[in-house]
Amino acid sequence: MKDNRFTGLIVATFSPFDPKGNLYPDGIRDYAEYLVSKGVSGVFVCGTSGEGLLLSVSERMQLLEAWMPYQKHLKIIAHVSTPNYVEASVLAGHAGQVGVDAIACMGPCYLPPKDPEELVEFNRIVAASAPDIAYYYYHMPLVSGVHIKMNQFLKKIGDRIPNFSGIKFTAPDMMDMQECILMDGGKYDILHGSDGIFLSGLTAGAKGGIGTSFNIIPDVFQEIIQAYEAGSIEEARELQMQAVGVLKILHKYGGSVVSTKAILNMMGFELGPCRLPLKNLSGNELLELKDELNAIGFFDRFKYAENS
Repeated sequence: MKDNRFTGLIVATFSPFDPKGNLYPDGIRDYAEYLVSKGVSGVFVCGTSGEGLLLSVSERMQLLEAWMPYQKHLKIIAHVSTPNYVEASVLAGHAGQVGVDAIACMGPCYLPPKDPEELVEFNRIVAASAPDIAYYYYHMPLVSGVHIKMNQFLKKIGDRIPNFSGIKFTAPDMMDMQECILMDGGKYDILHGSDGIFLSGLTAGAKGGIGTSFNIIPDVFQEIIQAYEAGSIEEARELQMQAVGVLKILHKYGGSVVSTKAILNMMGFELGPCRLPLKNLSGNELLELKDELNAIGFFDRFKYAENS
């Protein structure tokens, strides 16, 4: 298995649907080319932003296959979580067959495990379906309901998951995250997944991140990395606060998934609506969102053309 440590920005991508909510893989083309032009490192397919668990297994396979032609420019991580290890294993096996760079999986969100041993065993079964592909645990307790400390989880793994590479760490527990980064001499690749405290992840030792807002303000996060690596901490803090300003608007309008997808549609991409139970923004809400973005110079700052 090749070393698949990720650096830079991995974009949590959105799944394109037509106006009736059917999967629309053709919507990827312009979207993917835009992400390539922004210089991001890779994409996280069918994750939370991509409404992955709201898609069928066959839809998720179809969508992943639509992303694969862009692998020459973007590293591809396939999110394979399902409430059961049977379907997660099917998705992992398919991801391995098409040749993704890595696979990521949460613990089961229905009857979530309470003990690290149970979580290791669930992931061992899924990871074994693609033994030659780097495997990441997706830690997002707010969504998965799995509230196990990741440092305890890593201690239990040992050599039981040979292709285990690291964690997508989407939680505010920086102490736990830093323990994971330092464990066994930095053995594991810990990717930060909380956009609002991205800089904190860098200071803890993360070399890469996976984020939703990387879709619309990748420039800001790339500048945060550059400022941090140059030792310009004050500049990095100011840039992080610029990102927080955008995030506050996203959270105000339906949350980051609904609002960011709406903004990408405003920018001209054919990503369509969100699926139930997510509530799409009304016409008035879209106008209000656009007004708030204009008020902070969003479209001017990033040279994005608005579609009416």
